[in-house]
Amino acid sequence: MSIVDRVRPISFIAAILVTASCGYLVAQTNTENELEASSTEHMREELGVNPVTSPSIASLLKDLETFRPVPLRTIETANREASFSNRLQTALHFGSLVADGFMLTIAERPQDVQDIGRELIRQSRSLGVGSRLAKRSKSLLELSDKGDWLGMRGELVKTQADVEESMMELHDEEMAHMVSLGGWLRGFQLGAVSTDERYSPAKADTLNRVDVIDYFLDRLETLNPRLKATEMVTEFTGRIKKIRLVLVESQGATPTPEQVAKLRKLADEAEQISTTKVGGDGQLLR
Repeated sequence: MSIVDRVRPISFIAAILVTASCGYLVAQTNTENELEASSTEHMREELGVNPVTSPSIASLLKDLETFRPVPLRTIETANREASFSNRLQTALHFGSLVADGFMLTIAERPQDVQDIGRELIRQSRSLGVGSRLAKRSKSLLELSDKGDWLGMRGELVKTQADVEESMMELHDEEMAHMVSLGGWLRGFQLGAVSTDERYSPAKADTLNRVDVIDYFLDRLETLNPRLKATEMVTEFTGRIKKIRLVLVESQGATPTPEQVAKLRKLADEAEQISTTKVGGDGQLLR
């Protein structure tokens, strides 16, 4: 069985997380079910061969509760308005912004969520798929004014799904996967920060998903050979592989505090590489 076959159900970021605890109110559960349905309907064919499930952000919303309190310092020090000369880094950054947006709804930071929403619109235009998202931005603003956190999460679901669907329509499957990878990495990084600062076995277990990393490494292998050979992609992929090695060391057991510290460092490095400016031939301009 191939890597892709094993991980078809993998969802955006949420694939690194465990199933949520059963303490939600009925109204919240119904909303989550609606978000799940909204995400699931975007099943589509990757390159006409392999079925790929659109990221299930609804699962993320349940499972990110594991990482309370939200590591706000890590989110606040990121450059939300970063712009890039290439679609790969733009796609990675878009996914990272969505992950930040979800964490900010959990932290109940309405102004920050509004700022994320505006930046998502700008980034989607850079990807050439911004025409669908004007209504999403307006809706995010209205919902944040009302303090409707579940509603904001729903709009983030639709924003991300709209961007991926638009990219698929443009036959840009590679970059659609990079949006998911960017979100997964940012979610992993924030989870590792939270776990390193306040360790618990439950938190550490959510990070221990080698199959997810194998899936995204497989996606990186599908990049254009010239792009894959650049310093930026080589260094970025190398950090993801090192994250995998640390998790393999645990042999399926809960990662130790020492291992979590390593995971945090590697995730920080991978995220930094993904946002470092590059030259015309893909070399990192440190």
